[in-house]
Amino acid sequence: MEIEILICTLGEGIRRVPEVLMPPMKGLGYLVSWQTGTLPTTGEAATMEIPDELRHRPDVRVVQQPSTGLSRNRNHALAHARGEWLVIADDDCRYTPQLIRNLQEARSRHPEADILLMQAHDYNGNLLHPYPSQPYEYKHRPRGSYVSSWEISMRRTAPLPRFDERFGLGAWLGCGEEEVFVHQASQRGLTICYEPLPLVITAAGTTGTKFAVSPAVQRAKGGVLCIIHGPIGATLRGLKFIGFSPGLSLWQRCSAGLEVMKGIYHVLTHHPLP
Repeated sequence: MEIEILICTLGEGIRRVPEVLMPPMKGLGYLVSWQTGTLPTTGEAATMEIPDELRHRPDVRVVQQPSTGLSRNRNHALAHARGEWLVIADDDCRYTPQLIRNLQEARSRHPEADILLMQAHDYNGNLLHPYPSQPYEYKHRPRGSYVSSWEISMRRTAPLPRFDERFGLGAWLGCGEEEVFVHQASQRGLTICYEPLPLVITAAGTTGTKFAVSPAVQRAKGGVLCIIHGPIGATLRGLKFIGFSPGLSLWQRCSAGLEVMKGIYHVLTHHPLP
C-alpha cells in the first residue's frame, strides 16, 4: 500500500480507534498497535475485544502487545508496518481525504525526503501552534520550531532510528520522544523536510505545554537538550528556558531547574534499549 497510518493506543483506547478511520481509500491502510496493558494482580495481559468496526475492515490490521510506554508502542508499530509511507497517529487523531492529498502533495514537492514534517489543526480548524509559513529542511530549521509526533510521516525503507523509550508518555522522561527521533534521524543523514500543509486534526495542546506543572515534562526538557546539545549546553539552555518562562514563582523555577538537571543526569546514566 502507498500510505499506512500507524495508530498507537492503550487499553480501552481501542474503542476510540474506529473514529480515526475514513471510508476505504485506494492505497491507504491502517495499522493499530494496541498495548493491552497488564492486570496488576497477575501481570497477565488484560482481555478486551477488538471492536467489530476494526475486525471487519480489510484495510485495518491490529497488532497487540502487553507492554506500556508510548515510545515502545511507536516502535512496535514501526516494526509491523508495511506501507510505503508511514504516518504517526494516536487514537484521538482525525483525517480527511484532503489531508491525505496534502501528504501526497508534500511528497511530490520533496521527492528526496525520508521524513516529512507538516501541520496539525485542532477540532475547530485552528493551527495547533505557530508554524513557519515557508518550507525548510530540518538542518536549517527556524529558531524556536519544534515537532509533535502526529506531524511526522516517513518513508518505511529509510534507515529510521527507533523511538528512544526513555522518553514519552509512560516513561520517566514524559515527552520529547519525537524531538529525539527527528534529531537522531538527521544525525543519520536522513533528509527531513517541512511543508506548511495540514496533515492531521487532533486535540489542542501537547504534553510539552505542561512544563510549568509536570516534573516528567521538566525532566524530558533536560533530557532532550542533553541529547541535542550535550550536558553543558543542556544545562545552560535549560536554565535560560526556565528563567524566561513566564508566570513561575521562584520556588517553581528552582523546582523545575532541579528536574531539568535530573533529566540530563538520566540521559547520561541510562542508555536506551538497542
